Amino acid sequence: METKQQNSYFDELGLRLKKDGFTVLSEENGILPIRLDNRPLCCVTDVGAVRYREEDIANEKAAQACDRVMDIAAETAEYVRQMESAPFLKVGSLEGNYKLLAEFNGTVLAGHSTRYGMEFITWDLIQNNTALWQGHYYSSYTAAKQDFASRAGLIDKHQLFSPEQLAEIYRSIHETLDEAYPITEERKKLLESAAEQIEYAVPDLDKRVQESNQKEMEVAEQGPQPSMTQQF
Repeated sequence: METKQQNSYFDELGLRLKKDGFTVLSEENGILPIRLDNRPLCCVTDVGAVRYREEDIANEKAAQACDRVMDIAAETAEYVRQMESAPFLKVGSLEGNYKLLAEFNGTVLAGHSTRYGMEFITWDLIQNNTALWQGHYYSSYTAAKQDFASRAGLIDKHQLFSPEQLAEIYRSIHETLDEAYPITEERKKLLESAAEQIEYAVPDLDKRVQESNQKEMEVAEQGPQPSMTQQF
């Protein structure tokens, strides 16, 4: 990457990794060191490649964390490159540094920089493409692309699940896998692969699962509610 694009990439990547609970050190010679629980984990190059030492990912938690860094690094590199080369979105009275990332069938996908990181928006074009309507705002590039594909008619919206739905599906998968009753190896592998896909698709999955668990615990503590009967 050129120096300017490299700086943009590391700045954006650092923000995302910090939000995900990682410690990000200062970039040195095109390398961004990443730590987890005050221990070295891996480092990211200016092209999004992740390097690590086997001893730093020897346990399951560290290995999974390194996989997460790989996913974030690759996705961030993709949209930073797109943002650098994309034209500005100029529609109606829209102001600001909005870049046009995609347009299809009267729907646009745009991105712009904020102090908290990149934000992505989908809009419908109206009034002969001179105005924007119903903006959907996302901090997740993946979620924004899915929304764009659905709004533009590239995929059927009924094939997509919301983050809330995916969190509950994830819980159900693990409840099934943790049960003692017999399960075929084929089904087990399918469920495990589905769980892995959900982990990638929902960045704040752990938080959503914890909140769902907490709500059920609160309901259980309240005990059965008295039924309402109507007398005539």
